[in-house]
Order: sequence, then structure tokens, then C-alpha cells
Amino acid sequence: MRNKILILTTLLIIVSSCTGISGKRSEKSDEFLIEKKNPLVMPPDIDDLPKPKDSAEVKKTEDNFKETLKSNNESTNNTSSNSSGSLQESIIKKIE
Repeated sequence: MRNKILILTTLLIIVSSCTGISGKRSEKSDEFLIEKKNPLVMPPDIDDLPKPKDSAEVKKTEDNFKETLKSNNESTNNTSSNSSGSLQESIIKKIE
């Protein structure tokens, strides 16, 4: 009698744990399906974006930056210690 109850309980647990017996899909499995997205569209303010600079403008900006560093280096050389001047000189050398 005890054996029959044990076998019946084991069968009941096995059958209840199987969800695929009914043959239909679970409602919860939809979270793994791929949903179709809307197609990509151009933003409405695409014409308002800034235009990239020409290489001549970039070069002019770099030259102005180098000149500013050199002029600052000359003016601070007289008033500051040599360590800060050598730092600025090393920066200028790396830029060039």
C-alpha cells in the first residue's frame, strides 16, 4: 500500500511539472519573441546641425594655439620658475 502511494505521488509530481503536455504554448514565452520595430527615419532638424570645418580652418586654429602658447611661454619665463617654462616648452615640442 505504501509503495502504491509513493509511486502515485511521484507520478503526480512528474505530470504536474511538465507544462508541455497540453500541446499549446505558454503565455509567458512571448517575452523572448522578437518584436518588429518601426523603420528608421531622418530627424526633422538634420539641416540645423553644424557643418564640419575645412582643414584650412583647423590648421589656422592650431597655429593660433601654438602662437598663444609661445607668447605665454615668453611672458611667463621672466616671472615664473624654469620648471613651468620647461613644461610649456615640452608641450610645444610635442605639438609640433
